[in-house]
Amino acid sequence: MVSRWVYVFAGLLANILLGTIYSWSVFRKPLELFVGWTSLESSIPFSVFLLFFAVGMPVSGLLLKRYGARRISPLGGLLVGIGWALSGLSLTTESPLLYVTLFYGVVAGSGVAMVYNSTITVSSRWIPERRGLAVGLTVLGFGISPLVTAPLANYLITYHGVVNTFLELGTAYGAALMAISVLMVLPPVEPRGSSSEKSLWQAVQSSEFTPSMMVRSRYFVGLWLAYALGTLGGFIAISQAAKFGQEVVKLSPELAAAATGVFAIFNGLGRPLFGHLGDRMQIHIVSSLSFLLVILAALLATQSETFIIYMASYSILWLVFGGWLALAPKATSVFFGIQNLSINYGIVFTAYGASAIAGPTLAAALWQLLGHYSPVFMTVAALSGLGLVISNLLLRPPVIPRRMVLLKTR
Repeated sequence: MVSRWVYVFAGLLANILLGTIYSWSVFRKPLELFVGWTSLESSIPFSVFLLFFAVGMPVSGLLLKRYGARRISPLGGLLVGIGWALSGLSLTTESPLLYVTLFYGVVAGSGVAMVYNSTITVSSRWIPERRGLAVGLTVLGFGISPLVTAPLANYLITYHGVVNTFLELGTAYGAALMAISVLMVLPPVEPRGSSSEKSLWQAVQSSEFTPSMMVRSRYFVGLWLAYALGTLGGFIAISQAAKFGQEVVKLSPELAAAATGVFAIFNGLGRPLFGHLGDRMQIHIVSSLSFLLVILAALLATQSETFIIYMASYSILWLVFGGWLALAPKATSVFFGIQNLSINYGIVFTAYGASAIAGPTLAAALWQLLGHYSPVFMTVAALSGLGLVISNLLLRPPVIPRRMVLLKTR
C-alpha cells in the first residue's frame, strides 16, 4: 500500500519547479542585455506573473471543484511549459516585452495557480489529521526552489543563452509537472484519523462554508487582513534583501547573494514549522506569534548595520513570510471546512497578491521619500501591531460550554 505522504512529496516536487519565479532575478540582467530592456521593463513580467498567480487561485479553485485535480493539474503544468517556451521564442520578435509579459506573466502565472492550488488541495485531503504540516511540507518546495533553480538557470543562461534556457526549462517543466499530476488525486473517502485531534470548537464548528457564506464571516475578514499583513514584511525583505545588505551592512555582492540563499532556507523552513504549529495550537495564537516575531525582526532591522543583526532580522522576516503560506490554508480549512477549500483558499490567497503589490511599493515609496530604511521597518512593526490586534479580535474562536460540545458531537 502506497503511503499517503507520497502525495505530499509529489506536491513538494511540483512546487520546487513552480517556485522558479523566486529566481527571476537571475533572468533580469541577461534579458536586459539581450533585448535592451530597462530595469523597470525587466520587472514587468515578474509583476504580472504574481498578479495572475494571485487572481488565478480562486479561478483555479472553481475549476478544481468542478473538474478535479486529476484534470486541472496537468492542464496547469501544460500552461507553465507553454508559457516558458513561448517566452523564449518571443525574445526575438519585434515586441518581446509584450509577448513575454503575455506568455510568462499571464499564461505561466495562471498555470502555476492551477498546479499550486491542486497540490495544496490534494495534500490537505490525504493527511487530514496533520493538515497544517502536510500543506507546509508541500509548499516548502516553493520556498526552497531558488536554492535549486537559481543555480540551474544561471548555468543554462551562461552556456546555452537566455533564449534556449526558456525553451529548455519550459519543455522540462511542462513534462515533469504533467507527470507529477498523475498523483494529483483526492482520496475516495477521507482517511481515518481525520477527527482524532479536533478541538472542542472544531467539533462544533463543523459546517462547510460556501464561498458566499465565507466572505460574509468575520473570520474571513480577520484571516484576509492577517494574511496580507503577515506577508507584508516578508515581501519587503525579499524585494530589498541584497540591496540592503550591500548599502547598509556594506556586504560585497557575492556575500549579499549568499545571505539571500540563507534567507530562502528560512522561507522554506517556516512553512512546515507554522503548519505544524497550526495543527497543535489555535489559529489566533499562531497568528499572534507570527506578528510578535515580525515586530521583533522589524525593530532589529532598524539597527542592523552589523552582519549578525542583519542576518537575524531578515531570517525572521523570511521565516514568518513562509509560515503564512502554510498557516493560511490550514486556517481556511479550520474556519470554513474542507469541501470547498480549493475555492475558499483561492479567495483568501488574494491577500497574498495584495501584499505582493503593497509591500515592495510601500518600501520603495518610503525609501524615495525619506532616504533611509528605518521608516520602512517602523511601518512594518506598526502594521504588525495592527495584525496582532486583528488576530485576537477576529480570529479568536468563541468560548463554547463543553456541555454544548458534547450535545453537538453525540
